[in-house]
Order: sequence, then structure tokens, then C-alpha cells
Amino acid sequence: MNIVITVEGILRNTDNDALISTGSGIYHSFAAHHSVYLISDDADHDAARRWLRLHGLDRHMKVIQNRLTNEWRSTTQVRLDAVGQLSGTGAKVDLIIEPNPAITAELLALGYPIATITLPHFARPEWRPDYAQTPRPWDDLIAEARLQADAHAADPRRTAEPL
Repeated sequence: MNIVITVEGILRNTDNDALISTGSGIYHSFAAHHSVYLISDDADHDAARRWLRLHGLDRHMKVIQNRLTNEWRSTTQVRLDAVGQLSGTGAKVDLIIEPNPAITAELLALGYPIATITLPHFARPEWRPDYAQTPRPWDDLIAEARLQADAHAADPRRTAEPL
């Protein structure tokens, strides 16, 4: 099978340039038994290849990158062109792994089998930038603790005889 994996968002975190462990696992699983092609949005071809080597991602057939680096194009256009380049060689694309649902829709409309991988950026809700809950003031915590202690002390089940 010919598997196409998008580098940005599947293998490389675009926020901090780190390796995404889930994507790395997917890459190595497919590369062990299939032909893997990578799509990269990075206009610096040497830097992209260096990043892949640095992270041990060296079992793929080819990195397909934006051919027209001097022409401004959207990410969708770059990725559609990259898949078109591979299909244009006569290779059958059996699966594309893509992080962007909008690009997934475009590729699906063109007849490609797609797996969309969406990774959470925030493991806990309070880490989100739009998290609105504020910590309770200390006096409220003390009052709540007292209320619960009083309710526990007044609970008739505590002093009832066993059945």
C-alpha cells in the first residue's frame, strides 16, 4: 500500500517544532510494511529533511514538498498539489493521513481514502486559553468545609444503632 502522511500536524507540532509521538508511532507502523510518502508544507526542503532525520523518520520513500516556493498558495492548494504529484507518477494512493478536516474534505471529494487525525492541544480544560472558571476565594472554601463538617456532625446515621 502507498500511504501518504502530512508532516505538519501529524509528525511535527507546528507550535513548537517538536515530534508528535502519536504521529511517529503511526509513521513507523506503516513504514514497516508499506510505502510511506510524506507531504511537507515547509518551503525549506533541506530544513524539513534535516528535521525528519533528527527525529529518526527516515524510512519513507519520498518527501513531497511545494514545488512552487516563490508562489503564494494556501495550505490546501499545497497539499492537493503534493498528492497530485504522487498520483501523477502512476502511484495509487491507498490512504492519506491528514490533520486538517477542511483539506480532508477536499481530498475526499477528489476520491482519495482519508484518515483524519486530530490531536488535542490541551490535555486539561484549565490549560485552555479560554478557560473561564476562576479559583474560589479562600473564605468560600473555609465556609464550605465548615458547612460539610456541620452536616456530617448532625448526620443521624452516624449515631444510629446497627441493624
